[in-house]
Amino acid sequence: MAKRNKRRNKPSNSSPSTEYSPPSPNKPRFDTQQRRLTRFYEPLVLLYTLGSTRGEHICAVLPTQVSISHLPHKDLRQRFLSELAYTCDYDKGGDTVTAISLDSTPQRHVFWVASNSCPKGKIVPFLELLLVRLRHMSTTAAQSTAEEAEEIAAQCIGFATPRIKKYRSLLSPLLRRCLEYLAITEQQDGMFDYCASLHIPGNPVDLCRIAYENRKSDFMRMLARLSVEPPYKSNRDAIHNVFGLIRHYIGRLGHHFRAAAALLSCALRLPELLHDFQVHSISTPPKSALPPADGKTRLKSIVKRMLSKDSPDLDRYTRALMDMDAKYQLSRRFLENYSDPNPKPRVHAEIQVLEHFYSSKLSFAAGDPFIACSKPACFRCLLRPARNIITDVATYLL
Repeated sequence: MAKRNKRRNKPSNSSPSTEYSPPSPNKPRFDTQQRRLTRFYEPLVLLYTLGSTRGEHICAVLPTQVSISHLPHKDLRQRFLSELAYTCDYDKGGDTVTAISLDSTPQRHVFWVASNSCPKGKIVPFLELLLVRLRHMSTTAAQSTAEEAEEIAAQCIGFATPRIKKYRSLLSPLLRRCLEYLAITEQQDGMFDYCASLHIPGNPVDLCRIAYENRKSDFMRMLARLSVEPPYKSNRDAIHNVFGLIRHYIGRLGHHFRAAAALLSCALRLPELLHDFQVHSISTPPKSALPPADGKTRLKSIVKRMLSKDSPDLDRYTRALMDMDAKYQLSRRFLENYSDPNPKPRVHAEIQVLEHFYSSKLSFAAGDPFIACSKPACFRCLLRPARNIITDVATYLL
């Protein structure tokens, strides 16, 4: 009995203050689904840790209004879907990124719409009204007029007011900084006078119209020249980035008028798409939780799971990661992303559309497996089987 009491009163070797020891890397992952999810997310989290941007955007060359009338039918349909997707993306930040594809049935055409957030509440009703209006205009006139294009633009801009207001709030301080820089440098190319005279109206339609009218101006050409990255290393706040952002926001604002004109021109040549159509939403899939890190969540182990054991790149990538880990604490930053209390993994809209067509055994219109998206596809979506149907690519990863 005394022996028992002695053992019970013996101080414990463990305490709440003991330093946490990660699970053993030799512990197997038994659950098949969990193992698949873990191996799926590991490269994504690693790439996100390394930095989400890779180089410049790769964009399709858009035809001019004149050349739209001479586009082949396939290219015309793709341009029409692309501009529809753009007009449906009504807010900035990624939640309303929209993808659209066209399903052909014996009875009618069906526009299938997916978004990073549920498209059913706002996007689908807007798209239905827009298509009805385009059908009416295309059947009552042999060619589009400036007044009709203005009406379509006003409808699209009204829907995208949240995005346009954010562009305006971002543009104003950039213009002020641009003026401060030009006043100090005393450039004599008229840039200062132009920036000083540039008025940013409060009305979204007027703002987009001014941006559209300036899209080919000397001002935009000067912005392009001043936004060229210098040969020396610079940070994100460098003045050339300011000029580049001004040019980018003006281009985004003006594109609403360009998109409206393109939609009307395409609709005149695509009456069969609008004669009898329906718009359906694709339910946004539930987000799967990011699997927690375990003892196998280590840089060396991840590289081995990403590549085959006989890959000639295995040693090179392993050495590169170890070198970055020594210099930039890559392992710590990598695991910190796993401990983020609010991660936002989601299936991109264009992949939602692709999966819906595949699982539902739908037929792409005219056999053209094209999925339009309001933003360029990320690099990982490009590497998916959808790579042959994506025209614009942004080299970001998540």
